[in-house]
Amino acid sequence: MTSLSSQERIVIQTLLELNDSFRVIARFINQSPATVSVEIHQVTPYKADIAHALALKKHHLRGRHDTLTPAIAVFLNAHIGILK
Repeated sequence: MTSLSSQERIVIQTLLELNDSFRVIARFINQSPATVSVEIHQVTPYKADIAHALALKKHHLRGRHDTLTPAIAVFLNAHIGILK
């Protein structure tokens, strides 16, 4: 799934209010129907501002989250001496 801009989310909300289909909305914003479907089903009823805030929160949580455990700290200090 691709990232949508806040403007695209506003277009989705507007076209949904006009009862357009997912395919019509997808064609209008040049995205796949699957992207539009997933986006719409994440927030019900669909509100662009809430959907965008949720997407930004999820984007922040992506990726690897490593924690410096005491065992890793001892290892790093012993091998490269960067921790005191």
